[in-house]
Amino acid sequence: MYKKIIIIIPALCFLISCSQKSKTENSNSEILKNDSVTLKAKTKTPLPEKADRILVGAKIEGDFDGDGKNEFAIVTKTKTGEGNPVEDGTPDEYTISFSNTSLKPIVIGCCEAQLINEGDLNEDGKDEFSVFQAPMNGCTYSMTTYSLQNSNWKQVIEPFLISTGCDGFTYDELQNRIFIENKTVYKLETDPNDESLKLFRKKIDLK
Repeated sequence: MYKKIIIIIPALCFLISCSQKSKTENSNSEILKNDSVTLKAKTKTPLPEKADRILVGAKIEGDFDGDGKNEFAIVTKTKTGEGNPVEDGTPDEYTISFSNTSLKPIVIGCCEAQLINEGDLNEDGKDEFSVFQAPMNGCTYSMTTYSLQNSNWKQVIEPFLISTGCDGFTYDELQNRIFIENKTVYKLETDPNDESLKLFRKKIDLK
């Protein structure tokens, strides 16, 4: 009788140990699975580069003055606001500056922004760039495009609104908002009355 009990107890311990190990392995597997999904979401769209140039981000590279040399355009916060801008507070202020200091900085006001090198849209030998800027509140961003003309920055595409549905955006989506097809410049817009935020193309006549 005692021998049977002695044999059964180790067997039960072994089964319990295996069960706990199996649960731990399943748990760890689920954690790894979740981590991989998170990592994939973070790295789904890598920072776009072309010929070793960064094309989208708070800092981009391009030949914005047409001298055959690349310079950097950088978004920085140059003024910190106070209180809530919607309730008589003052908002933050952002400025685009350039590694080539002969290029004039552009004060873009509030709020944070991403820059997009659009390439040479108007075939003047210079890269144009767009500014995709967050609102003070809400999920509707604005976008406009600049070109250097006679040593001054000019908005060649008037500001237009982009509703993100508060779902965020990828670098690829920003890069594709303005594009050239058959030597014609287009932008992708959404109908604010369409809850699905379906995109449609619209021809642009550059200023």
